[in-house]
Amino acid sequence: MDHDTDLWNRLAAHGIDFETPFRGVWCEGLTVEQAAHRLGADPDTARPGVIREIVTGEYRGQEGGVVWIGDYAPGWILAIQLDGNRLWEWDAWARLSGEKRRLLSLGWPLHDLDGVEDLQYLVGGELVTSLVVGDPEERDGSDPDALDDYLDGLSFFGDTAYAEVTSALRLIGRITGREIDDAWLDGTHTRYAIRESSG
Repeated sequence: MDHDTDLWNRLAAHGIDFETPFRGVWCEGLTVEQAAHRLGADPDTARPGVIREIVTGEYRGQEGGVVWIGDYAPGWILAIQLDGNRLWEWDAWARLSGEKRRLLSLGWPLHDLDGVEDLQYLVGGELVTSLVVGDPEERDGSDPDALDDYLDGLSFFGDTAYAEVTSALRLIGRITGREIDDAWLDGTHTRYAIRESSG
């Protein structure tokens, strides 16, 4: 597998690609249940699920959308949403990252129209670094250079958006201690419906 695009290819092999909106949020210091609560998920809807259910829409009928949350690396959870807006909202990131917790967010709405959104790095509800995927020299936040130690060797100026997403995922892996892998994507995690009035 091409190292420049391997992490993108791994997502695509599990049905996550530019044909559908995607948002992944990695957060430190919360349990799955705590993260779900902060996202406004309905605890009564919690059930084990696999990513294929999210990708194929077997959860349809949930007005607020569905999130899929699992333990990711020691001290970190990963939440994924392909439908609904909760993980796109600043308020959700602030709630998850409160009390000095680190959070990373990566996603795209409709790639053909908008492309990959900036990689966001928050600590304690504050935007520390916003990094343009595809041009890491374009940054914003209270400390735009906070991620410099993790950037060495990453090809954000990739030949394709696939290479740029792979670099962003590799950066997240360096921070969390785990790159996205088949074991996590094939695993059973907890699926929650988001309350329609959450936010």
